[in-house]
Amino acid sequence: MSRLAEYMAALAALYGSEELVHFDKMRTGSAVLQAKVDEVASPKVGLRLKLVHSGDAPQDVMKAYNVINNLLCVDNAIGKIKREKGAVILKFPGRETPTPSIYRVRETGILDGVVIRIGGKDETIPVWLQDRSGVIAYCEANKHMALELVSHYLGNPIRVTGQGDWVRREDEQWKLERFKIAYWSDLTDTPIEELLNTARNSAGNHWNEMEDPIKEHLKLRGDE
Repeated sequence: MSRLAEYMAALAALYGSEELVHFDKMRTGSAVLQAKVDEVASPKVGLRLKLVHSGDAPQDVMKAYNVINNLLCVDNAIGKIKREKGAVILKFPGRETPTPSIYRVRETGILDGVVIRIGGKDETIPVWLQDRSGVIAYCEANKHMALELVSHYLGNPIRVTGQGDWVRREDEQWKLERFKIAYWSDLTDTPIEELLNTARNSAGNHWNEMEDPIKEHLKLRGDE
């Protein structure tokens, strides 16, 4: 009965116009709920159901639809909404919902950030780095490297080089799961202009031939 109540609550949220939608009766079958929609609310309820697969559905409609579909997945079932003696209005794939693809990539990379957490007793020590935007990278280091990084806890940003495990889920966004630090270095507070001017004055690097070395540097980084 509690599971039936979950379905009924989600179905009421999907229809909307709760005061004009009524539970009528249970029909024979696995779980056939028969609802009665007052005539005045029928166009609005019909529009809500029609919008589910249009891409323009309101957030509350999609939330209710997903709740019902997830319940059906757990119950190894499928579902549909249809008129009493008419065509199907809306289907719920339930157990037949495609499993989202997950892609994993391991590659070498570089991270910059402030050490905001470090510690542990295993062979690999957790090290958390937080970048300027507030994103936290969950890294790990060996014991020797962890001891070196302790002095940088909540200090100036550092740069780490190593191998990261990246995952892309159904939202198509790549997320760093973990990063194994191989090397690290301090990030200097010297302004970029001063660093580039020093490089420009060094012999043999051709920077003296460039009109705007800072612009070229940004182009190499992909910032322009």
